[in-house]
Amino acid sequence: MMQPSDRSQLYGYRIDKLLGKGGSSSVYRALDVKTGNVVALKLFRANFFQNKMHVRELGRSVKTFRKFEHPNVMKIYDFITGNEGEVLVIEYIDGPDMKWYMENRQFHLQERLAVCAQICNGMQYLHDRGTLHHDMKPANVMFTRKGVVKISDYSLYRAKLMGLFDSGLKDMITPMYIAPELVRKEKATTRSDIYSLGITFYYFFTGKQPFEVDSLERLYQCHLRAKPEHPSTVSNHVPAALGDIIMKCIEKEPAKRFGDCDMLRIALSELGRSRI
Repeated sequence: MMQPSDRSQLYGYRIDKLLGKGGSSSVYRALDVKTGNVVALKLFRANFFQNKMHVRELGRSVKTFRKFEHPNVMKIYDFITGNEGEVLVIEYIDGPDMKWYMENRQFHLQERLAVCAQICNGMQYLHDRGTLHHDMKPANVMFTRKGVVKISDYSLYRAKLMGLFDSGLKDMITPMYIAPELVRKEKATTRSDIYSLGITFYYFFTGKQPFEVDSLERLYQCHLRAKPEHPSTVSNHVPAALGDIIMKCIEKEPAKRFGDCDMLRIALSELGRSRI
């Protein structure tokens, strides 16, 4: 539910509603008075950016992101920095996130597979343009009111600027969804995103996380060594073949995962086809 805003304007944008607050930012719905368009403003917390280099790096990235046009990728319009703080101007998405969808939509396998296909399409688009998401998770899968999936919050940090256990990076790579190679401080690749996508799909289809532990260190050890329960045994909604696909996404070694999101999407599409 949207809340009354704690401010009325930001960098000339007229603020209408506070959409939500998180560990890294506050997000507002606002009106671009110059164009009349409704947008969302992501106002980062003062301590989010570690240094000016990080701010400049995001600014450079946004110049690239502004060119992105895909129905399943949230549009990024601008990045503003000044005495009112650092603000990302993004597409306003008028629907809920994946968690709301899971809690409020009756389980229908083919419908959820269609959602996953849209996610794969958006992720492949980003990867084809040399962009890693770095923080794929349910909260970053949004829906319009017409049911179109929008991938949000992609690539808001660059690994070369932060160490793995820096507090800023912990905010960006949610521990439950981090790939084992990143725990090992190795380079992130498209297959690191596929691991995060696999954990997301595990939760999306079973309603449970693959690793339920009581400490961050144990969670990292699970990513490195523990094999989660097969999704088909966690939920009777999940066919064995779908569980196999999810388990392939979350293989410990990147080379054993799907080569790209197109291959993952094709594998998922085979589940809905007749075997005759």
